[in-house]
Amino acid sequence: MTTLPFVDPSDLLASAESVEPLPHTVARLATLVADPNSDIREITETVSLDVSLTADLLRRANSAALGHRGAITSVRDAVVRLGPSTLLSLTLASRVGNRMLKALPAYGLRPGALWERSVAASIAAEAIRARARVPVPAEAGTAALLHDFGMVVLAQHFGKQILDSLALAAATDGTDLLETERVVFGLTHADIGGTVAEAWGLPLSIVDGIRDHHEAHDDLSAVSAAVGLACAMSFEITTREADPEELASQAARRRREAAPLLRVLKLQPDEYHEIVATARERYDDVAERYGA
Repeated sequence: MTTLPFVDPSDLLASAESVEPLPHTVARLATLVADPNSDIREITETVSLDVSLTADLLRRANSAALGHRGAITSVRDAVVRLGPSTLLSLTLASRVGNRMLKALPAYGLRPGALWERSVAASIAAEAIRARARVPVPAEAGTAALLHDFGMVVLAQHFGKQILDSLALAAATDGTDLLETERVVFGLTHADIGGTVAEAWGLPLSIVDGIRDHHEAHDDLSAVSAAVGLACAMSFEITTREADPEELASQAARRRREAAPLLRVLKLQPDEYHEIVATARERYDDVAERYGA
């Protein structure tokens, strides 16, 4: 393999653990959304105690992107009309969205591309939840939104030279970036993202969904399977300007690799593209209205 500078995994994990924390209210909200026994009253009270979060939530809830008629004037209205999953995703978007707008050249991502793909994955996760024949907890959409946040940490922790070398090594040695990350760092962006989510105090289901999003086997939880499938679908939702034959080839490969995920969720293979089409339509609507 191409020679790269030595990287101490413990330094990288320490960097992940020291990422700017989420407000306590957001972590508490995530815990409530992941708890099937929580109720609207608890969620409403948690949000209402945070003035900044309340104002931001109502602003976002009333945006044209959500397509509601009539103003949402209270937190309870927002919780009821948006649903816990969308509520949590909007809350996290307001806290981490700006961090995901920068270019990540090592991953071939222009400015804004990571955020677009993350939004697409979150939308795909919701479409998967609606079609899956097993219960998929509400926090799947949030885990999908954050699934590649580890890339942001890697970009912040390392200089451009190492990241450029990482991309060059992957291209030269004919390996994908995930495997190159594992060899060079001893960790992957999925591991780093899971560590960040854990440091933020997010529920274990979200931590595992992020950490497992490149796994594909029959023992995954419903959340992890939904996030992994949503991650695969996000490429097809957001990638338009490319050679049609190449796109078709990549889509076929992803569908084959996703077979275990489909089994976990009790979805049929031909439903893969149906879900992509549904999610793409919703994504295009959000992008047009809200500039995703």
